[in-house]
Amino acid sequence: MIQILQIVLPVFIVLFIGWFIRQIKLIDDDFIQTANKLIFNVCLPVLLFYKIALADLRSVFSISHLIIMFISIILMFVIAFVTAKAMKLGKSEGTFAMNTFRANYAYMGLPVSAYAFGDQGLVIASVLMAFVVPMVNFMSVVALSISMTGERSLKPFIKNTLLNPLAIACLLGIAASWFNIGFPVFIARSLEIVSGVTLPLALFCVGGSMSRDRMKGDFFPALSSSFLKLLVMPFCAYLMLKISGIELSVTSKTLVIMLSAPTATVNYVLASQMQGDAPMAGSTIVMSTLLSILSFSLWLFVLGV
Repeated sequence: MIQILQIVLPVFIVLFIGWFIRQIKLIDDDFIQTANKLIFNVCLPVLLFYKIALADLRSVFSISHLIIMFISIILMFVIAFVTAKAMKLGKSEGTFAMNTFRANYAYMGLPVSAYAFGDQGLVIASVLMAFVVPMVNFMSVVALSISMTGERSLKPFIKNTLLNPLAIACLLGIAASWFNIGFPVFIARSLEIVSGVTLPLALFCVGGSMSRDRMKGDFFPALSSSFLKLLVMPFCAYLMLKISGIELSVTSKTLVIMLSAPTATVNYVLASQMQGDAPMAGSTIVMSTLLSILSFSLWLFVLGV
């Protein structure tokens, strides 16, 4: 348990520091908004590209783990809509569903994977993201479109799936690794410097973004979607790993940890853009992020870390 706390606590201490420096107005909303743009468009794509490009994909890529991850997300998509129907959420069904399967893989999943399993965990998490990010972005647009009224547009799909910097960076990294493309020392060191900024700055932004103003959605739907996101979806993957007889290797453990990441912060923006329930998205983001300190600890314990 001490080892688990040593993995989880640093992540949430940095997250708390982000919240604290926002409260004392050392940073403001403009800084967080600008920093998020920098992370999403520059720092995180560089990190993903660099780590994947240096990796031996043949040793970390596993089609069976990828299939289990896909099935887990699709199962959660179905479970979430059935649950939303049972709760009679109406136009909020799409937002509820998106909050349960679209995780904060980049800002929360990557740091915990890195601190739990080292550079190998970071690489495996990055490779999983390369394939999953386009899928969950597409499914998010589909989920919100189901609940939309009026005219539907392809712009959110194009923006969030085909033009996503994270997906593009991952694919370029896979290509560089596959063809064994090397980097001159000065390029490699430059990429390393930019990569080193990413995870701490991302945690600062997550912490700085959490506030009471975001907690405007109904408590019970936010708690329900947090429960599905943090416990049920990773359990689906864990159960399939056990049934399939797949060894609980670093790849398996990283897969479960990535799926247990809290709801993605970008869900609030997408829900606002596509006539979704933005208050529900905001409440779920804050609630699932706070509760993830318990769920990450639980899953690390179950996985025997």
